[in-house]
Amino acid sequence: MDVPVTVRFAVQLRAEIWTRVFGKDTFLSHQFLGRGRSERLLSERFGPLTFGVALVADGPHLRLFLRRWSAFGIPLPMWLCPRSVAHETDENGRFHFHIEISHPLTGLIVRYRGWLEIEA
Repeated sequence: MDVPVTVRFAVQLRAEIWTRVFGKDTFLSHQFLGRGRSERLLSERFGPLTFGVALVADGPHLRLFLRRWSAFGIPLPMWLCPRSVAHETDENGRFHFHIEISHPLTGLIVRYRGWLEIEA
């Protein structure tokens, strides 16, 4: 299903607030530099869940790998963690992305891909 997506970024207190709007649904996250055991990882918080993500350059792609996660600041075992296939790339000056998140117990949660264009 094709759904228009709008992405907005705002910087606030050493974090980026990402607001993604899929059709009528809004999805918000905070991205920030990992600290402590998540040092050198990108941390992304969705409500009470925080994910530590390793960013790995792979040819023209930037791949994102989940390395740790927590709920309310309490570390959770990786075998319970959602699975992610995610990468970003620049194609002809346009930012392209592919995000797929699933869970071993529930299956596919979300999959979206496309590109972003800067509004004038």
